[in-house]
Amino acid sequence: MRRRTKLLAIVAMSLLACDMQPNPQRQAAVVVYATYADEAYWSGFFRGFTEETGIPVSIRHGDANTLVDDVIANRGSPPADVLLTASVADIWRAADKGALRPIQSPRLASLSKSLQDEDGLWAAVNYRLTVIVAASQTGNPRPADYPDLASPRFRGHVCLLSSRLSISRSLLAMLIAELGAKPAELIVRGWVQNLALPPFATQQKLMAAIRSGKCPYGILSESILDSDVHTIVPEPAYFDIEGTGIARHARYPESAQRLVDWMLARKSTSTDTDVIGRNIGLAGWHDEDAQLLAERAGYE
Repeated sequence: MRRRTKLLAIVAMSLLACDMQPNPQRQAAVVVYATYADEAYWSGFFRGFTEETGIPVSIRHGDANTLVDDVIANRGSPPADVLLTASVADIWRAADKGALRPIQSPRLASLSKSLQDEDGLWAAVNYRLTVIVAASQTGNPRPADYPDLASPRFRGHVCLLSSRLSISRSLLAMLIAELGAKPAELIVRGWVQNLALPPFATQQKLMAAIRSGKCPYGILSESILDSDVHTIVPEPAYFDIEGTGIARHARYPESAQRLVDWMLARKSTSTDTDVIGRNIGLAGWHDEDAQLLAERAGYE
C-alpha cells in the first residue's frame, strides 16, 4: 500500500512536470498593430499563416498615430510584435524613433531597393502607384506628368484628394525630395489655381466626379481604377506603400519574423524599375515638410 502511494505520488509529480513544459501545440499569438479601418481583410489573410504554422495572430486595429506612438513607447496591452501600416510615413516614423528591429529575411534581396529601408527596418508588402486619371470622354491636351497639371492650360480642370490623406502627403513629399521645396510648392500652387472643385475626402468620391465629367483630371491611386477611365502613369511615378516591420521590443520575435517573411512571400511587391522612382522612405523623411507645404500653398 505504501509502495502504491509512493508510485501515485511519482506519477502525479511527472504529470505536473509535463504540464509545466512548453507545449508546441499552445503557441502564443503574435500581435499585429494594423493601421487599417478594414478589420475583416487582415483577419482572413492571416488565417492562412496560422493554418501553415500553427501560430495564431492577434490584430489590434486603430488610428495610425496612436498605434505608432504605442509601438514607439512600447505600450499597449498586449504590446506589438509586428507593425503593419497603410502608408510609408507611419512605418518610417516608427523606424526613425528606434521602435523597429532589422528584418532577417532572404526575401529582401529580391525586393526593389525603392521599397525597403536601407537598414532593413521595414519593407513594403504592397505598393500603389499614384497616377493621373482622366474621364474617357476628356479630349486633348493630356497632361504628361504631375507638374504639367499646374500649367495654366488646365485651369478649372484639375481635381485633388485632401492633402490630409496619405496618398497626397506621399506625393507632395516625393515632389520635395525630387525637385526641392520651392519648385514643389510652385507646382502645388498651380494645382490649387487649376482646381475644378474643392479637394475630395475620399478616392471613391473623386472617382465618381471623374466618371460624371465634373472633374476632367484627377490624381488617384492605381488601386481604385477601373476601365471607365484613362490612366496616365508619369515616369518616374510616385507611389505609396503598405509597410511592415518587427517591433524592437517584440515579445515573440521569432514568430514575428516568420509572419513578416510569410507576408513578403505572398503580397504583391513585384515592380517595374523603369516606372517607380526613388526610395519611398524619402516620403517619410519629408512628411512634415509636405504638410507645411500644403498649408503654405492653400491646399486643403
